[in-house]
Amino acid sequence: MSRIEGSAWFKIQGPVTSVGQLVEQKKMVAFKLPEHLQAELAMHDQQVDARQQANQAAAAANPDRVFAQIVKNGQVVAMVYDSGSAYTQQNVPGLKLTEDFAGQSLADRRLAELMRAVSGTVIYDNFLPLPGQTSATDITSSSKVDQSLLPKVTARGLSDMVDEINAARDAARLAAGITQKKAG
Repeated sequence: MSRIEGSAWFKIQGPVTSVGQLVEQKKMVAFKLPEHLQAELAMHDQQVDARQQANQAAAAANPDRVFAQIVKNGQVVAMVYDSGSAYTQQNVPGLKLTEDFAGQSLADRRLAELMRAVSGTVIYDNFLPLPGQTSATDITSSSKVDQSLLPKVTARGLSDMVDEINAARDAARLAAGITQKKAG
């Protein structure tokens, strides 16, 4: 999530520059990420993964539960389930729903994408019947997970950690005698 990891091999064509050479050529600095930030990033990743897995499990346990409907003129034009599955009443030209994520994360993203693509009002309960149905009694309301039941993320947000990393980078630049260029 917060770093690049991989063991794949790639064929390289053209000149190859090492990180050390790049630092020298571009007047840059390379520095080791402080241990406490490495640990905090790892903890953040673990906590976010645990939270996402809990959301996915809840959605998997209730795949037929409706998360939200988009309604226009009293008619359902789109619907998103807790599992992330989406339904549109008609084809929406150019609509490409995200394939990343799962469960509640996927439902949230797809609802946002549908809201940009089709006009209407979003409802999260008291659902309307779909075309061909006379009532919405068979539409089960959302199984949205109570956020207090999900694993907590106690690590700072990534943007706060990036601010600290940028400060460490700036200190390393200063120590190396590299002045920061002013924009503009």
